Amino acid sequence: MLSESKPFSRVVCTCVALSLLLQLPATVVADQSTDSGIQDVRLREGGILTTRVVDLQGNPVVGEQVAIEYNGKQIASSVSDKDGLVAISGLRPGLHGIVTPMGGTVCRFWTTDKAPPAAIGVPAVVSDAEVIRGQFGAFNLPMIVYAGVSVAAILIAVNANNTANDSEDAAAALALRVQALENASP
Repeated sequence: MLSESKPFSRVVCTCVALSLLLQLPATVVADQSTDSGIQDVRLREGGILTTRVVDLQGNPVVGEQVAIEYNGKQIASSVSDKDGLVAISGLRPGLHGIVTPMGGTVCRFWTTDKAPPAAIGVPAVVSDAEVIRGQFGAFNLPMIVYAGVSVAAILIAVNANNTANDSEDAAAALALRVQALENASP
């Protein structure tokens, strides 16, 4: 007779392990010197950053709160003027975030004398309610794949359990027939 829990538990463990394995986030270490998602920005003398806050059409956003973050902590803030410009002084070189309530960008600040030739003087930050950041949305491709794998794992486990139960029922019915035949024979 079949073991009651071994086939089912083996399938469940395999499915759960596969599901968990596929849901682990991939860790990628990128070389920041070649990452095109980071803007190189040249600070003016005294560590002054000038940035422009615009909407999706490129129009200046007036009165927008702009924060400068370093290592996840806000180190300075200001409000954009009538031209969408913000000037903040006392900043040092390094990787920073320029953040508004509706958007943000990651920049590498440089002193004037050490900035690479491609460094810009006035970075733009798009701050608009229409900006959609799909990488953090609820319905992105990895989430759909993970959900599909999880559902498939559950369906496989349920099917294995049903198959095991059907086999056990068939074996029990066969045993009853054999016993009935044994009892009926002279």
